[in-house]
Amino acid sequence: GLFLGLLRPAFPDQLSVSPAALVPGVDREVACTAHKVMPAGPDALSFSLLLGDRELEGVQTLGSPEVEEEEPQEDEDPLFHVTERWLLPPLGTPIPPALHCQATMRLPGMELSHRQAIPAPTPGPAQLPTDLWTGSVVLALLLLSFLAYRLHPPASPRLPLPQSAWAG
Repeated sequence: GLFLGLLRPAFPDQLSVSPAALVPGVDREVACTAHKVMPAGPDALSFSLLLGDRELEGVQTLGSPEVEEEEPQEDEDPLFHVTERWLLPPLGTPIPPALHCQATMRLPGMELSHRQAIPAPTPGPAQLPTDLWTGSVVLALLLLSFLAYRLHPPASPRLPLPQSAWAG
């Protein structure tokens, strides 16, 4: 890192978070990526999860931040994207709306922070956990076939089906 001092620090306001929206009780892992940053070392770039204006308590960091080089542009300094992952504590439902990922770059003589909101889902039918949803669909289908069976009893011998129906 001898040349670190010569490179222009890069830290655009380009944070992305995943998942796109947290589903309560399902998503426990969040990731925050800072794009096109330089330098990317842990001493320069740090991440935190904020709830309102305070750091979220009970969060576990999953491993160390992953640093990957961006596709190099011609005549540009190498840039990196850095991803930090966390395991959330049980947040309860509804998820607090003010959950943010914050990335901070600290270099001699400068300190910059960017934040990106981690959207909490809007409660609605679409937010049901998938397995529950699938379960209710299966139940509805069973109920439907049961009703259909009750309404249309098997063809009685008095109404023979045309032979062509069986020939298929």
